[in-house]
Amino acid sequence: MICKHPGRPWAGAVAVIAMLLAGAMNPAVAEATKWNVKTAESKIGFSATHAGRAFDGEFKSWSADIRFDPSDLEGSQAVVLVDLASAFTGDQTYDKTLPTVDWFNTSKFAEGRFETTGFQAKGDNQFTAAGTLTMRGIAVPVSLDFTFEASGGTAQLQGRTTLKRLDYGIGKGSDSAGDWVALDIPVTVSVALEKAE
Repeated sequence: MICKHPGRPWAGAVAVIAMLLAGAMNPAVAEATKWNVKTAESKIGFSATHAGRAFDGEFKSWSADIRFDPSDLEGSQAVVLVDLASAFTGDQTYDKTLPTVDWFNTSKFAEGRFETTGFQAKGDNQFTAAGTLTMRGIAVPVSLDFTFEASGGTAQLQGRTTLKRLDYGIGKGSDSAGDWVALDIPVTVSVALEKAE
């Protein structure tokens, strides 16, 4: 933003300095510690049942911008982007079905996005992240319970939530009653982190 004040060329600079000072004094404006994901040691997984048979899967491709500090929850935030076409179960039938129009519809909605709106401390390194998960163009509030263990420049985050697939229209056309695939889909996250330089 550029501030112009005719006859007062110094006013714009003063305004910028004032905003920077305000951010430095207001923890909610400042950013919490930034963490980089150690991809090879991290996983976003899901599970479900099909015709009474349990199966597990994971998303092979995703990224996350994580800024988190247990002592500065107001300044913490996370955005996770998931390539929905990277869903993998190891079962050829499932893996061919998930990208189709009635399920993830990846030809039209390639990406899932989770963005936090706030954090709550629960004690003993346990937290809840409130946020919004968008898939298939539908945004739904989601809460993720997680633990955060930090040591030096590294940390481990373990989380869990349960999604209702019909909230996103997933499988609505072919199995809206959940006769074949469970309506509730547990999702787990295991993320290894290191402090950004």
